Amino acid sequence: MKILRGHFFLIMVGMIVGTCLSSVQAKTYLTPKQAEKVCFPLADKFEWKTHRYSMEEIRAIYRDSRLKVIDPGIWYGVAYKDNKVIGVLAFDRCIGKHEYIDYVVALTPAGEVKQVEILNYRESWGYEVRREGWRKQFNGKNAAAKIDLNDGIHNISGATLSCRGI
Repeated sequence: MKILRGHFFLIMVGMIVGTCLSSVQAKTYLTPKQAEKVCFPLADKFEWKTHRYSMEEIRAIYRDSRLKVIDPGIWYGVAYKDNKVIGVLAFDRCIGKHEYIDYVVALTPAGEVKQVEILNYRESWGYEVRREGWRKQFNGKNAAAKIDLNDGIHNISGATLSCRGI
């Protein structure tokens, strides 16, 4: 009888773990190369760079966004057309509820958001942040604009942590 209970317990644990693992749905929507073409289709060249944040920059990011810096730097690409800068792609990631969300922000030479694209989404909840209507609310915003959740950026019920992170 004890053996049957032990097997039953193991089977139940296996089913629970299997169910939990199957609900995690990592999805790649764009690669960095595809993001180049989606965000700056007219670009004929990208110059890729990295910038390592100083402690002062990390503190400023936290102060201004109330989000912890995940990576100690940023990877970005300067988009050119006929040797003239037409924009910048800034790649970053944030934490949704439990998992990372990789995204890219395309900026104009004037420093305004051209568009936001989700590259990889690993959460089983909050996928609505990939919807074009939600992402479009960033377009045209600059460093002086309000981009706080519920104050310039609309929340999505069920995706609050993903919305806040992005």
